[in-house]
Amino acid sequence: MAYLLDRYDVGFPDPRLSEPDGFLAKGGGLEPEWLLNAYFMGIFPWYDDETGAPYWYSLDPRMVLMTEDFRPSKSLRRTLQSGRFEVRVDTCFREVMELCASVERPGQSLGSWISQNFMEAYCRLHELGFAHSFETFEDGRLVGGLYGVSLCDWFSGESMFHLVRDASKVAFARMVEFAQLHGFRFIDAQQPTPHLASLGAKPTPRELFLKMMEENDLQKTYRGRWRNNTVVLLIGGNEGDRMSLLVRAMIEIGKRIGMVSLLSSVYETEPWGFDASQNFLNQAIVVDTDLSAEEVLTQALEIEKELGRQRNGEGYASRPMDIDLIFFNSEVMYSERLTIPHPRMDKRRFVLEPLAEIIPNFLHPKLKKTVRELLEECADTGAVKRFF
Repeated sequence: MAYLLDRYDVGFPDPRLSEPDGFLAKGGGLEPEWLLNAYFMGIFPWYDDETGAPYWYSLDPRMVLMTEDFRPSKSLRRTLQSGRFEVRVDTCFREVMELCASVERPGQSLGSWISQNFMEAYCRLHELGFAHSFETFEDGRLVGGLYGVSLCDWFSGESMFHLVRDASKVAFARMVEFAQLHGFRFIDAQQPTPHLASLGAKPTPRELFLKMMEENDLQKTYRGRWRNNTVVLLIGGNEGDRMSLLVRAMIEIGKRIGMVSLLSSVYETEPWGFDASQNFLNQAIVVDTDLSAEEVLTQALEIEKELGRQRNGEGYASRPMDIDLIFFNSEVMYSERLTIPHPRMDKRRFVLEPLAEIIPNFLHPKLKKTVRELLEECADTGAVKRFF
């Protein structure tokens, strides 16, 4: 049975009451309060009619990609590693929507379901920091992308497009990478397709999907403009006022590198590779930035120095502050100054414990194992205790 919604009374019936094709209700509006209420309940608008009334759906089954299940094909991996494409985040949201609306799709007319009403509604959500786009560029030209809505700790994909082969797949891979690096539980892909299935997504019974939604926590919503790059840092030291120095480092990182979007508990750990009179306090943090990896390193070294770190080529030694770059997106890079991912992170429990707390499903780009798997296999027996 389909329901007719009151335009001025925001609310939806139970999604379990949807018809066999997922159609639940007609009416209401596309203002932010309607859209956010819908997504929070596992409902989404599919199109609107000539009067502007949206049609709301809750599909059964629902296509869901758990972030740890993403498995790109070998050809997609080669494309990602080729450097042919550049992926940006939240830099041209409206253009992505316009191209999603205008590309030809098998079995659909031009424009599909993305009407002007939808365009303005989702652009408003983007301005409010709830809707986001991942954009693929080739030689400075926008050639692919996708957009969707993020609430709590998941991302709901709405539409994607490509003007050249693999461009939308590259944007999708970057979106999953972002989700893994921010501790998201899953990607809601909505409709089952063979392509999504090939990447690890699975048709999920609606009842199970709604149980997943019961774990929603709005405080986990990462709202605002998402940045082009994500860097994972491990910060800590064992000299001076350890806790105060951690806080000061966090403040400076926020000022100079980018927004701290995720942070682990503080852990007390034994010195690694040398003896010392005081243990370390360590913390893993995820930072979103528009800086390059080399620029992040330059800022990190400057912050270390200002907090009392003196680098004398002494090897392992006590220090008031150490800022290590562990991951930079899923990139693998080598230079005289920097190796990414950190070359010894998988051997160090004091690195893996805090990482596993916040990004357990992130796949190490070289070892092809998740952070959780690396921790389970780590032979390091050094003591790591949660401090705060």
